[in-house]
Amino acid sequence: MSDGAGLPPEFTHEGYAVRERRPAGGSPRSAAFFDVDETLITVKSMFAFLRHWLARNGDDGTLYRRRADALREMAARLPREEGNRAYYTFFAGVPAAGLLAAGREWYAAYRMGPDAFVTATVRALARHQAAGDRTVLVSGGFAACLEPLAEDLGVDLILCSTPLVSADGTLTGEVGTAMIGKAKAVAVDRTIAEFGLPAADCWAYGDHSSDLGMLSSVGHPVAVGDDPVLCAHVRRHGGSVLPMTGGRRDGTGRTDP
Repeated sequence: MSDGAGLPPEFTHEGYAVRERRPAGGSPRSAAFFDVDETLITVKSMFAFLRHWLARNGDDGTLYRRRADALREMAARLPREEGNRAYYTFFAGVPAAGLLAAGREWYAAYRMGPDAFVTATVRALARHQAAGDRTVLVSGGFAACLEPLAEDLGVDLILCSTPLVSADGTLTGEVGTAMIGKAKAVAVDRTIAEFGLPAADCWAYGDHSSDLGMLSSVGHPVAVGDDPVLCAHVRRHGGSVLPMTGGRRDGTGRTDP
């Protein structure tokens, strides 16, 4: 059994993957960590991908609605980590290579939407890249959704949940670490230490109260949207709040004010 849905990680920490897509140029002295769903993109990628995956396998939307409703009901009464784990059971027995191919197919269509990206956050990511900062995605999603996004945006590193893969190349339905809540903070702390970066000089962007630990790990927290927990935290610590307004990848279409 392996982890990483068929893509060997550069290194792993207790069940989650750390994939360095390319070395950041020079020797960055800062890193910017980005949640993905409703922070960099305007949808919950795991739900959007699930709809795509089921549709390409003949679903008329009925099975998707049943599974999505079950996940939402679980989220209302259980920790988000449990919902994250439950999501991956839907892919038990699926060939990892096929899932990765479907992820690229989904993203290729998604990125063309008029409101696909959170404009203010994508602009912030570009500013970090121009400044030479290491850029990192931190998400409960998995490589199928995150690899094409990271390639498109030129992100250096992905910290994500890792579906387990059997020796025959199919997913077991289990996941190592669910990259949600506290796990994000642990992954950010370890990555900062791995690269010898001053935490006070690093940035983190998130949209939900479950991202609070991650934002608390850095000197420059940024809330995306209007979550009251995150907004209160960033205001107490001199951070900032960005609007969750959608636009195109190329900056056309709707943009934030």
